[in-house]
Amino acid sequence: MRNHDPLIDRLSASARPVRRIWPTRWRVAGWVAAVLPCGALSSWAWHSRYTDWSQPGALPAMMALLLSFILGIGAISGAFRLSIAGHTPPKTGWLWLLALVWLALNLGNLSFSHPAAGAGRFGEGIHCYLFMLSASLPMMVISVVSLYRTRSLRPGKSLALAGCGIACMSSMLLSLCHDTHLHAIDFLMHLAAGLTIIALTMLAGRRWISLAYP
Repeated sequence: MRNHDPLIDRLSASARPVRRIWPTRWRVAGWVAAVLPCGALSSWAWHSRYTDWSQPGALPAMMALLLSFILGIGAISGAFRLSIAGHTPPKTGWLWLLALVWLALNLGNLSFSHPAAGAGRFGEGIHCYLFMLSASLPMMVISVVSLYRTRSLRPGKSLALAGCGIACMSSMLLSLCHDTHLHAIDFLMHLAAGLTIIALTMLAGRRWISLAYP
């Protein structure tokens, strides 16, 4: 029978102490405290005005902003929970329900009147698209670093949830400097930016949080 003591000694010598992971609620709180100021700073070049909350449609816009924040917290919380082996997989049904409510609020707040100069045209939509992408870049880095601590047995789903959280937080920041009413092309560019952010998060982070990589 082989003597495994030398192998055990080598493994024991190379083993590093395990640092306890913060509870999910504290990880989420730290993530929110980090991504919002970083996202606001990185998108400042595209910031041209503050939202006038006295405009018609302000109430649905405020509700959509609040839902974006809640969805962002829920999505990143699910990403953190999913990344820890042995934890119960997060239930995402309520996130889908809130997402549908958010979509209904925005569709109900679409303006079909003739837009002011530049508003609702393709160029204005590109401005919003670039704003959300700029805001999301530091959020992606922070999210991947946060998930790197635990890695994930399901990196695709973890990163998809993280990307959803980033997209929602970017949308919330955009709501602070946007008209309360939306135009169709403008809103489509918001959705396109969200999908782009999710795809980029999955592509950029897969190597770093997958257990398949050393």
